Amino acid sequence: MPLAPKPEDFPKIRGALKFYAVFAYITGIMLLLLCVEMIVKYGLGYQLFAFSNYGALTLVPVKTAVAPTGLDLSTGILIAHGWLYVIYLFSDFRLWSLMRWPFSKFITIALGGVIPFLSFFVEARISKQVKSYLAGREAEAATYVEAAN
Repeated sequence: MPLAPKPEDFPKIRGALKFYAVFAYITGIMLLLLCVEMIVKYGLGYQLFAFSNYGALTLVPVKTAVAPTGLDLSTGILIAHGWLYVIYLFSDFRLWSLMRWPFSKFITIALGGVIPFLSFFVEARISKQVKSYLAGREAEAATYVEAAN
């Protein structure tokens, strides 16, 4: 018989689910932004800079005679997505461990932050599964308490 979450962990599971849902959306949006940035950089040959010697917010050709100064937003998007994905993995691990799922479920959820648009679908599916599981277990517990009285 597989391990089941403990009833006293249900509040923690709800909190972990909210944390996971928030970071699933943040990671999904950042991944889409990263994909757009890569298309612009490698497909069109431009980088995005803020407050550079070319202007406040500009697309600068990758091969430029004068190296741009300022904040390289293209690299910033890359770094931000990487760190946010680490937080997404932490939220995935926390929910996975509280729900006592098999390791394959952890990997499936983790892939949601790597493939564009997938995090939105995985988040909806996981949220639905967790909420229905918790509702079923709480209804089962309530029925058991009624039968005992």
